[in-house]
Amino acid sequence: MNSVVSEKKFIQERLGIPYENLSQSYLRAETVLSNLSTYQFYLQRGQVASPLATENLLELNDQFVITHLRVSLRLIGSTTPTATQQLTAQQYLYADPVTFGVLGTDNNANAGAIYGGNLSFTIDRTQFLPAFPVNAFYRVPAAQTNQNLRTGGTVAAAVNTFTGNTGVNGYENGLFGFYVSEPTLIDGRQTLDIQLNLGAGVNMLKTTPAETLYATLETRGYLVVNSKS
Repeated sequence: MNSVVSEKKFIQERLGIPYENLSQSYLRAETVLSNLSTYQFYLQRGQVASPLATENLLELNDQFVITHLRVSLRLIGSTTPTATQQLTAQQYLYADPVTFGVLGTDNNANAGAIYGGNLSFTIDRTQFLPAFPVNAFYRVPAAQTNQNLRTGGTVAAAVNTFTGNTGVNGYENGLFGFYVSEPTLIDGRQTLDIQLNLGAGVNMLKTTPAETLYATLETRGYLVVNSKS
């Protein structure tokens, strides 16, 4: 049986939500990383005055059933990124040294510290995830940035000299980096407390050139529209 059909039938049985009301969807929230030990994710539209172009937040009257979740990294070369920069910024599932720099020489390289921390998720003051390891989302793809040599020649005039490297990170499948979750129902009116906890302050700031470093929380699952109206 199709896995989506199975999930929707399970959710209908366990949570009492009609099968036809469940629409495949996602939520996405961003938080800027700096030098703190704890960072907050806000998944509800009512908690964010001006959502980023990349964020997809839960409206006040809607519900969402989480089935998968993921934490990733993004780095943008501006302190005031435009919508275009936000939308074109790649999501990383490890601190790629080509992009984030080498440990000991670039504070951005410390972004990998998030994979030593944990994610906590409290719903209406009840702990859903007390401390889920962020390294569950850690992935280094088989094809990595700059893994190929770039030739100085052309198809018509090949040469045996090389001018540098080329190639981008692979993305293995549509759920790359996601971790499965027990189907969990949230809504736009609940008290949600979602934290990325490192246990210690880690400096991830790079001032020259100025950049903005984000952690991204994305959930996959099923949206129920206007269920609370």
